[in-house]
Amino acid sequence: MPQLTGSIQMESLQEKVDVIRDANGLVTIKAQNVTDAYKALGFVHAQDRLWQMDFMRRAGSGQLSEVVGEATLNIDRFMRTLGFRKLIEENYAKLPPKVQSAFVAYSAGVNEYIDNHSSTLSPEFHLLNYQPEKWKPTDSLLWGRLMALQLSNNFNRELLRQRLLKYLPVEEIDSFWPPDNSDPEIIPQFDLSKATRQKIFAGAHPLPWSLAPKDASNAWVVSGDKTITGKPILANDPHLALDAPGPWYLVRIETPDYTWAGATSPGVPFLVLGHNSHIAWGFTTTHSDTQDLFIEKLNPDNPKQYLTPDGYKDFEVITETILIKDQPSQEFSVRKSRHGPILSPVLNDADNKENGHLLALAWTALRKDDLTALALYDINFATKAEDFKRAVQNFHSPQQALVMADRRGNIQLMAPGRVPIRKQGDGRYPVAGWTAQNDWIGIIPQKDLPQSLNPDDQKLVTANNKLVGGDYPYLIAKDWPNSYRARRIHQLLDKNNKLTIEDNQAIQMDTLSIAALEILETLLVTPAADPESETIKQKLSEWDGRLDLNSTEPAIFYHWIYWLNRAAFGKLPTDARSFQTPDILRLQRRLSESPDSWCRYGEKLVNNENCVAQMTESLRRVASNYAKRDKSISWGELHSTSFQHQIFDRIPILGELLKLKIATPGGHDTINRASPSMKSGDLWRFPNVHGPSYRAVYDLNNLDNSRFLIATGQSGNPLSKFYGNFLLRWRDGNYVKLDGTKTEKNAQHLTLSTKSINYN
Repeated sequence: MPQLTGSIQMESLQEKVDVIRDANGLVTIKAQNVTDAYKALGFVHAQDRLWQMDFMRRAGSGQLSEVVGEATLNIDRFMRTLGFRKLIEENYAKLPPKVQSAFVAYSAGVNEYIDNHSSTLSPEFHLLNYQPEKWKPTDSLLWGRLMALQLSNNFNRELLRQRLLKYLPVEEIDSFWPPDNSDPEIIPQFDLSKATRQKIFAGAHPLPWSLAPKDASNAWVVSGDKTITGKPILANDPHLALDAPGPWYLVRIETPDYTWAGATSPGVPFLVLGHNSHIAWGFTTTHSDTQDLFIEKLNPDNPKQYLTPDGYKDFEVITETILIKDQPSQEFSVRKSRHGPILSPVLNDADNKENGHLLALAWTALRKDDLTALALYDINFATKAEDFKRAVQNFHSPQQALVMADRRGNIQLMAPGRVPIRKQGDGRYPVAGWTAQNDWIGIIPQKDLPQSLNPDDQKLVTANNKLVGGDYPYLIAKDWPNSYRARRIHQLLDKNNKLTIEDNQAIQMDTLSIAALEILETLLVTPAADPESETIKQKLSEWDGRLDLNSTEPAIFYHWIYWLNRAAFGKLPTDARSFQTPDILRLQRRLSESPDSWCRYGEKLVNNENCVAQMTESLRRVASNYAKRDKSISWGELHSTSFQHQIFDRIPILGELLKLKIATPGGHDTINRASPSMKSGDLWRFPNVHGPSYRAVYDLNNLDNSRFLIATGQSGNPLSKFYGNFLLRWRDGNYVKLDGTKTEKNAQHLTLSTKSINYN
């Protein structure tokens, strides 16, 4: 365990700093200046989360195999191909001195702990038998690149579409992603070139779930006209993979001039989500299309060259050396075209990965002049809406929907980020790279990106739903996530014109599924084959659509959705894995718009081509299986969350002993997001794998009255009492404050003092 009380001397401090942990492990840092506050934050992050920080750094740099072994070699090759390590050095060089100084101070705090800790390090270092290297200021920028990767799924979807394109026409593939009915044709769809229809290798990315692209978050803000205090309330809950330890670390930082409170990310010196003394802010991802795959045609006489509009050009080639634990190191070449790094050699599902063509990734997050770290720094010091607007001008990647409220009463939504303008096309399929006709011709101007200040209806809501209307002049994305969560948030906000903090907490915990209620209207007309099936229909017809902890209907509903999904997509000619977890909007559209043909790509549940027969059989299977199961087991138990640890979960016995597991309510399309996985062997088990990693509700009348939650605990050490102490709070919505009141008898007080220097 790290030292949490007493006094520790730190050579780099200018003045004394107090670090106070309350009974929940929540940290308050009291410093006399901002530089010392950054140093102290680096120190406490290292105390509680050093291995997590080191794992993040190694993952982003492509250096996992050095300590894990060849099991992570494919991940390292993929990350080296993206080139994050060199990229962050170029990004860092572009940052102004004030931001670089913050990273330097934070690094000093981390290294104080690495160099001088009195206890042994957390168990992962011992299990893998290595010591962490010194923390460098540039290391903190890796977190931003990894978040950009996790929040950008376009290239992955392009790969999937390319695989499907070998077997299906474009129109059929597009039907698997039903558009919003009001989706405008901003840029006319072009004819796919013959090259895209060739058997170009388009494998899947090799990233594990914790690093893979994923989506979802909620954020909203209401003006004082809709609150009981007359001041705005802002709520935010970003949704990420449910890992242990979680991605966030709660902290309050007090200096004579500034106070911050909210979520930091271990490895980063700034508040990522939270409030200062003047404003509060939150993020959701926009799902903008900032990635394109370009098909590069190789020179048949010289594979070191590719075709451009000006003839054949040499690839830029970098040789990477990967160190592998207990194995000889490996070298491989990373090639780059004029569009970006060549991904084909590092994708999974190996066959002929070249075949005369390669896939290059163009992505706005790979630009050398990315200043997102500066934007985050300036947001931390913003005092009003105008400051916030200026700060986000440098928020380059990933594009996010940022909501803000200030104590003056302003509410604001902005969607900053670099979004490409394409000469033609809509970004859904890989395009020919040897012609300039498919190139990017610019970036959407910052002034034209979606934004709103003090709207007439006194509220701003973003839940990954479509940001722009039919008159928007640019293409941000062709595919948008469904609007179920956003619609439900609007419903609840409109129920009461004098909202309280507690009302907004209740909205974050809401488990009613509009998606379930809408698709049930279609499902409940299914002909029943037997009395048991009729009983299931009757039970679901009386269900209110809430996926509560102790209810039973959600399991029946999802079981039915599982069989319908197999009947709809179970025999897709390639990559059916991507359709294994049902999308209710996709199912609803196919069932309602193609009642006689929705099952054409599905597994035949009964020996009958008739889609109505497949509906009846799906219901019969639910009824048959339901009759055999223990009906006392609730949705919460069937839908439990097991927080994944990257190392412990891979060790027999130890993994189970240290597992953080809890029954959970909610579903994929509820505000209280709790995405069920349907990949286990037990069809009545729906593990919750994706949900709110952090919840916060900010009171702009009294920022110290704001409420917070994280999913696991403050510590990354499973031997600590703060490792999983937030589990029940997180599940049940029992929020805490970060108000600086640390008068409890059992609070732990650590003094970080300056180290006297002997000049003799």
